[in-house]
Amino acid sequence: MGFIRNRHRYPLKCWIQRSVVFSLCIVSISIIDSMLYQDQAHFWLNTCAGFGAFFGIIVSNLALNVHFDVKDPIKSPFKVKILSFALTFVISLALVVFFFHLDMLTPQERKIITGSVFNLFLLAGFRAAILNFIVLLWLYFLMTDYFKNQLELERSKLDKLKERAVNQMLRQQVQPHFLFNALSSLKSLIKKDSAKAESYLLQLSDYLRGSFMTSEDGLATVQQELKLCEDYLSMQKLRFNEAIQFDIQVSENVQHDLLPIFSLQPLVDNALKHNFYTIEHPLSITIREQAGWIVVSNNVCLRKPSMGDNNNYGLNNLRERFSYYLQDSVIIHENESTFEVRLKLIQHENHHH
Repeated sequence: MGFIRNRHRYPLKCWIQRSVVFSLCIVSISIIDSMLYQDQAHFWLNTCAGFGAFFGIIVSNLALNVHFDVKDPIKSPFKVKILSFALTFVISLALVVFFFHLDMLTPQERKIITGSVFNLFLLAGFRAAILNFIVLLWLYFLMTDYFKNQLELERSKLDKLKERAVNQMLRQQVQPHFLFNALSSLKSLIKKDSAKAESYLLQLSDYLRGSFMTSEDGLATVQQELKLCEDYLSMQKLRFNEAIQFDIQVSENVQHDLLPIFSLQPLVDNALKHNFYTIEHPLSITIREQAGWIVVSNNVCLRKPSMGDNNNYGLNNLRERFSYYLQDSVIIHENESTFEVRLKLIQHENHHH
């Protein structure tokens, strides 16, 4: 059967519990009406029968939608809508007959159905139409709310997987190119200055260790990101000497705030790739903290035009990665003399991943 096959994919227990509460709310309206106007002779029997009938309509319609694997009752197939109304009609008819035999109908209702089976069906059909409409709206809210949450959960999982894939891709892009240059520089330093070569090797080791850090939520502390940048820039300074200058001014207060993994180093790498620098015209890179932002800036030297598109791709990629955590969190300022990227810090109280 379809219900047996599909029931494990739906939170039926939770839906039934919520439907009990909803049924009590609906029946409470009739309770208030009876208490105010005293127009029902069998108050508690009427209340219990009303609750049982309404809850029965909800459960039968719920089972019907699960049987046909319907996720949106309002957009269900015509066949399901007909069956839904038929179930509601049968329960409504039974309730009307039950009330009729126990003399619990209002005088107007009793007058309508006395001596006419057609009027009996008409009254039951009218009640069934109203009840079916209310129940369909309730099931629509109940089921679409659940599937919307499930969709958001799946989307969140996909975003995390995408973030991890992006991080892995960045590592794969950087590592081969970087290692080739790093080993070439190390080979040259060994011949020229063994002390510098040893220092370079230690920094290379620290940088590689840091570049492989992982996190379930794709975030790293500012301290970790700055250490990665400092190791990277120190190696480049050993390689290019005074052609590269860098300054890091970040207070201890934000060291434990968060940034997406591998977000600062690519900005520094971009500055090195897309500028021309010499000892006479050095490249100056500054990393500073400013009112909840990390600001990475550099002076603009003669650009290498062949690399311009890659820079845009890298910045767009950074924007996309930040958008998983905060909106409008990457700001770029550029003029003839300076290129600057601002990254919004992710504080622990804003972090929900």
